[in-house]
Amino acid sequence: MGIKYCDEIMEKINNGFCISPDAFKIGEAAILGMLYEVSSSPSPGLISPYSSGSHSDMNFYTFLNSTSSIAHAMYICAQIGIDYEDEILEKIRSVGLWAEKNMLRATDGINTQRGLLFLAGVTAAAAGMCIRNRYRVTRFNISKMASIICYGLVERELKTLSNSKKLTNGERLFLEYGLTGVRGEIEKGLPSIIEVGLPCYEEAISFGLSTPKALSHSLIGLMTVVEDTTVVNRCGIEGLNKMREMAIKALKLGGMKTLEGEGYINKMEDVFVAHNISPGGAADLLAVTVMIHELEKHFRKDE
Repeated sequence: MGIKYCDEIMEKINNGFCISPDAFKIGEAAILGMLYEVSSSPSPGLISPYSSGSHSDMNFYTFLNSTSSIAHAMYICAQIGIDYEDEILEKIRSVGLWAEKNMLRATDGINTQRGLLFLAGVTAAAAGMCIRNRYRVTRFNISKMASIICYGLVERELKTLSNSKKLTNGERLFLEYGLTGVRGEIEKGLPSIIEVGLPCYEEAISFGLSTPKALSHSLIGLMTVVEDTTVVNRCGIEGLNKMREMAIKALKLGGMKTLEGEGYINKMEDVFVAHNISPGGAADLLAVTVMIHELEKHFRKDE
């Protein structure tokens, strides 16, 4: 079924199917979020322009290649949300599979942004649904639409699992620890972003921090709450607990709003690299935090 839907959409595009101005704006916000995230620093354990963090197989330019290879998928997912009323998830997943192949070609087989491709693709479609239904494009309406798109996803794909089949990392971590990962986050309507990521980002901007520092502040906030399956996959529940413990302390010290907090966040980089901690789940949510912030800002101007 996924291949069918991908062929349908690609056929429309190849025959002159146009992306609307609203879908272009949604896609642009998604791409901006991806670029802001990978450009942010300090970002303990993560790729940045200055460090490869806890990674030996990729760098900043790997992520630039990856982002450019999946950019077109964001426009298409947004247009799907605008144009279609049902089976949205199946449609955007088929686009995601197509975009994932492009990503792997661009990165020589390295999985840089598979989780973000799904997360941002659903969010783009959710924003498109807001436009189709004539709802305001706000964080709360995007949250509701994302929940509708992914309704029952955890029940269908995780709670029926058994160890008898070949499992993805996310499926294995659900069976071992009950972690629902990106599926659970988006089915619940992106609570980590709505309740933590956006408030931390906007608080930092209001405080007068530069964009890079505001991004880091939001990232640390997200680390305190996210069920980061990337971290658990790399270094177990102990790594997740270590990440949360240090992020909580960083915020108590003021995060990027104080010299003491900023100094502690810089020290987190050394600890994360030493323990192989890479908070990829929090990073993906930071990218979508920026995306939603930009969407609200843009569509508010049009009201």
